[in-house]
Amino acid sequence: MGYCYFCEKEPKENYLGYWCESCRKIKNLGNVYGFDRVLNILTKCCIRDTKQLESKIEIHQKNIDKKENKLGDDNKDYDKPYNLRKKESQYKGST
Repeated sequence: MGYCYFCEKEPKENYLGYWCESCRKIKNLGNVYGFDRVLNILTKCCIRDTKQLESKIEIHQKNIDKKENKLGDDNKDYDKPYNLRKKESQYKGST
């Protein structure tokens, strides 16, 4: 039958049509709201500029540093020697 002219992956809805079901919905949104507005929304939401990418990298690096600091604090207990002998019973009179 042929593939969608927009995504070029899905089959067309019908023999005489040009788009698959999903791409037809995108086309209808463009007809209702205007293709420039839809393009601006997609650009702002889906495409990241260099400033946004750098900010995301900084946030990600801060999260990694916080996790490493938490792990470092937890591992301090492991440096201390651990007594493997069984501790005396806390209940007196038990045998």
